[in-house]
Amino acid sequence: MIGLADCNNFFVSCECSVNPSLCGKPIVVLSNNDGCVVARSNEAKRLGVRMGQPAFQLRDMIECGRLIALSGNHRLYRDISLKLHAIFHRFVPATIDYSVDESFLDLTGIPDDVILCIGDAMVKACLDELSIPVTIGFAPSKTLAKIYTETAKKEGRAVAICRNAADALPLLRILPIGELWGIGRRLAKRLYQNGVYTVADFINRDPVWVRTLLGLSGERSWRELHGQSCIELEHIARNLQDSISETRTFPEDIDDFDYLRARIVIYASHCARRLRAMNGSCRSVGVFLRTNPFRPGLPSVRPEGVERLPRATSLTTEIVAAAVRQLDAIYRPGIPFKRAGVWLTDIRPDNTINSSLKNYS
Repeated sequence: MIGLADCNNFFVSCECSVNPSLCGKPIVVLSNNDGCVVARSNEAKRLGVRMGQPAFQLRDMIECGRLIALSGNHRLYRDISLKLHAIFHRFVPATIDYSVDESFLDLTGIPDDVILCIGDAMVKACLDELSIPVTIGFAPSKTLAKIYTETAKKEGRAVAICRNAADALPLLRILPIGELWGIGRRLAKRLYQNGVYTVADFINRDPVWVRTLLGLSGERSWRELHGQSCIELEHIARNLQDSISETRTFPEDIDDFDYLRARIVIYASHCARRLRAMNGSCRSVGVFLRTNPFRPGLPSVRPEGVERLPRATSLTTEIVAAAVRQLDAIYRPGIPFKRAGVWLTDIRPDNTINSSLKNYS
């Protein structure tokens, strides 16, 4: 059996966990530049707010108080995510942290008759310790676990279990093929053209036909729906990210270099701290500036620069110094900027770095 633990409305739940007065209210969390909706409370969904909806379309609802809009606090979400994944690790032999709010659970060696008890205990621990609601689906494969988790969330259940592929058939008969994990719009359109409209239609096709039409990944999805666990995700469960970034939109347009420099120093410092938290070091530091695209008469200016460091490092002083050098290189006097950010790339584990004593002399 495999489980999938998925946090409900994760960004909104994080905001409610630190500010309980928000609970039960229509809330949306906006993207980094406050441009669009990236998370919604159930109350906001009932108002018809769509995922990805531009913020300007909601301005009237926000200004009249029908909807609360919050800028994303991704440092908070990352901190809570790490604590959630630590809770998941306490209850099962191994996990694969699939995303910031999802984790696959390896239940090897755990008797089937105690799986539901484990699920209930995990949900209770997440609520009691972090005030984050979690839904968990258990099934013989990752694809079925994901289906059962999504279904349980829609039905308001915290834990659901599919003991074998045959149990899932009634659900698969009404599940549109376009909602299947791994089937995007392009593949769904191809399946529609071949008479496949539901997931049950898909699993009733011959595996050779599936592989001919969709390739190896399609056949794996077909086998997963038949209860054969064959999608491997171990490459995702690694501690190091490919990149780290921190960006912010300013309350007003800024052309003051000292102000921009202070913000870049703060962003670079935060990135360095996150880099050390994952026991990594980076070799490249980048900085960007953006003008306000909605300010009439202001030209669109988007300077950015990247510095390749002489050696990989996680030291705040070295990362900040590189970021400030890049700011010096791309700053344009007299142009007001609305947004700025820092990013780190070419990240590697600390134990692969060959430091020289000359660097510290």
